[in-house]
Amino acid sequence: MKLFKKITLVLLSLIHISEPTLVLCAASLASCSDFFEQTPDNMLDADDNYTERSNIYASFMGLYGTLQDVAPKLVVTSELWGDLLTPTDQAPDSYWEVFRYDVQPDNSVADPAPLYRIVMNCNDFMRNTIEYNKSYPGVIPTTTYRQMIAGAVALRTWAYLNIGKLYGKAVYYDYAMTGETDLSKLPVLTFDELIPELIHFMNTGVDNINGLRRVDINTMFGTTGIWNSIAISPDALLCELYLWNKDYESAAKRGINLITGQALTPAGDNNKFTLSEQFGKTKQWSSLFSDTPANPQTNEGLTMVLYDYSQRQINPLYSLFSSETVCEYYMKPTAVLTSRFSLRADYQMTGSQVAKDPRTDPVTFTTSMGESVFNKYNYIRSIQSQDAPIYLYRAAEIHLMIAEALSAMGNYDAADAILNDGFQPYWVSGNRYNPPFDAPIYAYEKLKAGRGVRGRLSLPAVRSTDERFMGALDPGSPEYAGRRRQVLDSLIIEETGRELAGEGKRWFTIMRMARNSNNPSMLARMIMRKFPVAERPAYYAKLKDPANWFIDYDLKLDK
Repeated sequence: MKLFKKITLVLLSLIHISEPTLVLCAASLASCSDFFEQTPDNMLDADDNYTERSNIYASFMGLYGTLQDVAPKLVVTSELWGDLLTPTDQAPDSYWEVFRYDVQPDNSVADPAPLYRIVMNCNDFMRNTIEYNKSYPGVIPTTTYRQMIAGAVALRTWAYLNIGKLYGKAVYYDYAMTGETDLSKLPVLTFDELIPELIHFMNTGVDNINGLRRVDINTMFGTTGIWNSIAISPDALLCELYLWNKDYESAAKRGINLITGQALTPAGDNNKFTLSEQFGKTKQWSSLFSDTPANPQTNEGLTMVLYDYSQRQINPLYSLFSSETVCEYYMKPTAVLTSRFSLRADYQMTGSQVAKDPRTDPVTFTTSMGESVFNKYNYIRSIQSQDAPIYLYRAAEIHLMIAEALSAMGNYDAADAILNDGFQPYWVSGNRYNPPFDAPIYAYEKLKAGRGVRGRLSLPAVRSTDERFMGALDPGSPEYAGRRRQVLDSLIIEETGRELAGEGKRWFTIMRMARNSNNPSMLARMIMRKFPVAERPAYYAKLKDPANWFIDYDLKLDK
């Protein structure tokens, strides 16, 4: 299938605004059944969109408005590639092809075009906005101009990162290209080549503006509340990029910087992104998915794709997962997912009681209309309110990425603590913490509110030193350290499955850990379990080859 042969760089315009009022994605979105389809009628010539300052502002928001279409597709593709969700009997063949790692050339689910469209639109926006600012200096306030360019840099980087994660290669186009472009003349970067290129682009950007600047939507557009959460979090993005690049120290520092509020202006409050006690006191974990569009979890959500049913904005994942007769019901939980919670014996110490994990039935999955249903995007919602948010980055994921980085660095005690009870029990006073948090990287008083991924839910700790995992190995032996790394990685993956199921994170976490530790059999063992027993040996053999971890989608560049 031909992705593109000739591409005319265009800007997708989804909205129009009048300053200072912001209306995000007021245009009606596609229906659930056709949300994978292309909509060329929505594409306007860039030259027509840059005649006034208001059009530039609208174009910037239009860039982020495209995530309402792209984010659901990314969730579907990555989750089918993983092990927690499976197609239903009603699902089209395209879903089963992705699930079985047998993608055909005409597969619409696996089509990378929407992600490439974000890249092209960001390129076009940056080029034209820079030209406009040079032609009409001072018309766009300097701070606003820098934030818009930074926001486009980050969004372009995010899109390219996800292209690399899914397809293992990317056609790389420079932001400055104009007119029609023959793809056969462009470089194709492998995933290993792409990651350092993206890190470089985030740190250098364009027009002396990098992607590290926080984008303050509310200040730019005179809005309040939730809107700042729609922009890509640069610190979260860099934390992930550094993990993929095996720069674990930088990943840990970015993550800590973020959850301490150092990446925010103003500095933020003590509960911001720390996984504090708010859960169980002022908020339940389920509120991440059940809150109204006007009141989402901004203390947890770093980057959110927001929908508002009253504005005809529909999250298509509702219909894809719902078993109601008017919905598609194309995907449902695998036994791998449901067993994460039904087999809780692995998560209790002998003789202790285990509280029910609040992330289980009925929030993450449930039974509805006699069918097993993945429920995060449907929980306490209905056909009349299909507008659950999609989290591109949230605080729990940052903590899990910090734990992953610390484990790779050999800081096992700190990784254990972040996974379980957080920073609070180790706080002394001011910026001082007891081991394992006595290193300078943790010297922020705001960390004292952090309860950890499991601790903020009042769940018992599950530590890598547990004899159930380590057996009789001598703690002072080299074998012990190696085994503990393996156990920690497994616990992080397990917690990712519990905390972030259906959010497009689990497959990539497993892939990254298997890739970075040069242990492809780990991924193969985990993922093969989604298949019937008789089929597992064949899939184990297939998935042991890292070349099969990426979607083989022929770009047909005619080289």
